[in-house]
Amino acid sequence: MSTLTGALSGFLASRGLDLASLGGAYLVVLATVMLTAGAFVAARHYLVISPNRWTRDHGVYVSWLLATLLIATVLENETLPHGNATTHYAAVPQLLLLLGLNAWIWKRQEPWLVALGAAAGAATIVVTVVLALVTKLIGAAYVATALVLTALLVLLWLKAVSTKSAFMHADTIYIASKETLDAVVAPQKPWLGLPQWVALIAASVGLAVGNSLLRGAALEQIPAAEVAGEALLLLGVTVVVSAVPAATYWLLRKSWMPELTRLVWLAWMVIGFAFTYGNYLSRLA
Repeated sequence: MSTLTGALSGFLASRGLDLASLGGAYLVVLATVMLTAGAFVAARHYLVISPNRWTRDHGVYVSWLLATLLIATVLENETLPHGNATTHYAAVPQLLLLLGLNAWIWKRQEPWLVALGAAAGAATIVVTVVLALVTKLIGAAYVATALVLTALLVLLWLKAVSTKSAFMHADTIYIASKETLDAVVAPQKPWLGLPQWVALIAASVGLAVGNSLLRGAALEQIPAAEVAGEALLLLGVTVVVSAVPAATYWLLRKSWMPELTRLVWLAWMVIGFAFTYGNYLSRLA
């Protein structure tokens, strides 16, 4: 029993999970929760949130952003030598909580839920900035995530949020929409059109070439077969990852997913990031 406990302690310690890191992570979560509560109360008191397509898109994009950061965390900690990773497993519980909240917004666009998700995002940004200023724990991945999250919150503000004062004095209670109400919606097909496939293939080939350059190969020395193989692998993984939710949607609703194209591109971006980040870490190691 003691041998098993020692092995488990060594396994966790090799990944930066000791009492000090877990205690620090607990304090970070506690500070984030307190800031989230304050921001949520303020938002409910002073702001009006009008759920629309963008509120759902906000949940989608933030969920994929956090999933990408989780992938980066695993890749860094499992690939680089001990002590060289700039992301931390101790931050994973907080990332999972934020991911679950935004996945809930993705599913339901209730005003209070959107306000809670935005408050949690804002609190996370504030805590990240403070930690970056007073410690050396915040690496480039966390900085990039905080910047993208900030941009998404700004877009949410512009698309779906107004103050109660502005709402009371507005000429109409409806948010202006650029959607054509009488537009004929074509039925969704279970495959992508030719332009989308051409764009995916071109993007995959470009990413494969970029990964070869990242590994140190000169442009004229990059084997065409290697580029084609990596591009096909990227496309294949993207198709498999996209097919699972698309098939599940069809089995549950007997209709094809209405936004299959965006799902495929989001999956391609996350998988492409994992490929590129893995190559970058391999070069560092």
